[in-house]
Amino acid sequence: MARDILGRMTSLQKRSFTCWAVSSQDCGLGPSREHIVSNGLFPERSVHVSGFDWCKGETRSVGVNAIARQILCRKHNSALSEVDAEAIKAIAFFQRSEPPASAGPPGSNHIDGHKLERWLLKTAINVAYGGDLHLGVGMAGSKPGLPSPYLVDVALGKRPFEAKMGAYFLFPDGETRHNPHEIVLIPLIKEGCIGGFYFELRSQAVFLSLLPGHAPPKLGALARLDLQEELLNAQLVFRPPMIAGIANDRPISLIRFAW
Repeated sequence: MARDILGRMTSLQKRSFTCWAVSSQDCGLGPSREHIVSNGLFPERSVHVSGFDWCKGETRSVGVNAIARQILCRKHNSALSEVDAEAIKAIAFFQRSEPPASAGPPGSNHIDGHKLERWLLKTAINVAYGGDLHLGVGMAGSKPGLPSPYLVDVALGKRPFEAKMGAYFLFPDGETRHNPHEIVLIPLIKEGCIGGFYFELRSQAVFLSLLPGHAPPKLGALARLDLQEELLNAQLVFRPPMIAGIANDRPISLIRFAW
C-alpha cells in the first residue's frame, strides 16, 4: 500500500526537482530527501493522512520513509532542522505522562512557539507540494503546489505570520479522544485553496490558519470535517501563553510558550 500511495503522491510532483523555497533565491547544495512529516516524530514509523485525492473519503496509514520526497534543497533542509527539533520537543511534552522531577509538580516546560508554528507551516507546505491547490488564501505569487514567497519567508523565519494567521490551539468544552501514537493532519480545502490545516499532535489539537485578515470561527463553521463534535465546536485560541497537558489521569504538565 505504501508504494501505491507514494506513486500517487509522486504523480502530483513536477518531473524536475524544484525546492519549494526557490522564491528565496538562495538555494544550494543540490536536492535532499525531505520527510513530509519530521522523521524523528515516528519511532513507530507511520503517519496517518486524510483529505487528499489519493486518500479521499478515508484515512490512510503510510510508512514515514515511503513519503519522503525531493522537495527541498540541502541548504534549506538544513536551515529548517531547528524547527524539526522544536516540534519533536513540543510534541513529546504534549504526550509526556509525568512532569520532570527537577521542576516539581506541576511541571513547567518551555517551547519556542514561533518555531513550532514554522514547523506546522513547513509540514503543510511539504504535504501540499506538487498538488493542484493553492496553499493559503489570497497569497501574492502563489502557484498551485508551490507556496507563495510570503509563506516561504515565514517558514524560513525571515518574517512573522501577520493578519491573524498562525497557530490556534483547540480548547474543547468536553472530553475528547486521541491516539497518543498518532500525528493527524487534515487540509481545509475550498475553491482551489487550502485555507489551513488541522493537526493532532499526539494529544494536542492545533489549527494552522492560512486565512488572512480575521480570526477563524470554530472548525465546524469552516469546513465539513470528520472530527469529534467537541473538536468541531472547540474554542480556537491564538498562540496561548501556556497549556496544561493532562492524559489518562497522569500528573498535570504545564507547557509554556514564547511567542
